Amino acid sequence: MDYLTPEQRRKNMKQIRSKNTVPELLVMNELKHRKIYFSKHVDKIIGKPDIVFRRKKIVVFIDSDFWHCNPQKVIMPTTNIEYWEKKFKRNRERDIYVTETLQKQGWHVLRFWESSIKKDTKQVVNAICNAIGKYNE
Repeated sequence: MDYLTPEQRRKNMKQIRSKNTVPELLVMNELKHRKIYFSKHVDKIIGKPDIVFRRKKIVVFIDSDFWHCNPQKVIMPTTNIEYWEKKFKRNRERDIYVTETLQKQGWHVLRFWESSIKKDTKQVVNAICNAIGKYNE
């Protein structure tokens, strides 16, 4: 049951960011701290990756546990269930399509869950560093 009015829910949903989320900023700040340079939110690449290493042809997506439906973390809304099931299914299908398309174009695709980043940002950044051939801390 939703305890918010439709207007409160609308206001709440408008507050959700698609760029520069807390997990994205944690990873980006750690990369900057290590003096590793990257592009962010590149519109010209399918899927608009959160982090791009153009020369290495590596893209990084930081997936929200809720919107990308992390099977370990997502809590399915209890109202408007049909809408949410379709929404999550479309999101998962789009993620698969984007990953496969980028791989066919020669990109190496890394995806990390929001919860993994919040749990251990340095481990996630180390995985990115390994992929791009940089040192680890």
